[in-house]
Amino acid sequence: MTQIPSSVLNIAGLLKPAELDKIDNLIAQIPFEDGKNTASGVAREVKNNLQASRTENGARREVQQIVFSAITTHPLVQTAVMPKSILPPIISKYSDGMNYGWHTDSPVMTIDYTIRVDMSITVFLSDPETYTGGELVIQMPTGNVEYKLNKGDAIIYPTTRLHCVNPVTDGERVACVTWIQSLVKDTDRRELLFQLKTIQENLAAKNLQSEENIAILQVYSNLMRMWTDL
Repeated sequence: MTQIPSSVLNIAGLLKPAELDKIDNLIAQIPFEDGKNTASGVAREVKNNLQASRTENGARREVQQIVFSAITTHPLVQTAVMPKSILPPIISKYSDGMNYGWHTDSPVMTIDYTIRVDMSITVFLSDPETYTGGELVIQMPTGNVEYKLNKGDAIIYPTTRLHCVNPVTDGERVACVTWIQSLVKDTDRRELLFQLKTIQENLAAKNLQSEENIAILQVYSNLMRMWTDL
């Protein structure tokens, strides 16, 4: 594992080509409705997109399961995010100037079940060349950062961050979004654990029984015991 610990994680190729082809076929079978129907508070006032209808639909459930499975089984998600619960993904569409203004996601969400929201994830389901605009913008301490990733890539970031989606002025942007409750809710602690685990795995790859590997693993395990929220 070589990714530098960060509060924002870019996961290339979360979804494989065969999965993306299947998702494309399934989305064509899903009715969409006004995205405001699932927003609340200030977010409702700035949300202008379409979302997969909440009416029970087998195709929607299948897309959700494909994306959910890809997130839960990815090793970087397991190591860096340490998910306790992940909500069923929401499928969204943007076109004809649609956007999502600056907002912070709710701290507690319910989609089939309720979780505390620690991390947000966007999975891009459209080729970036097929639409204009539509960047996910996240407010960072050093300034705003735009993300417009390849089809099948994902971005994970702390839900505490202000973020928005720029207007789509041409074409159509399709994405899945969902939210994660981590076993460790504090961002700084998650980053420290991720850094320790990365170092430990690199040491283990060289010599599983080295004193350094065993010592780092002990520190990592003890901090997990201190900070895990079950």
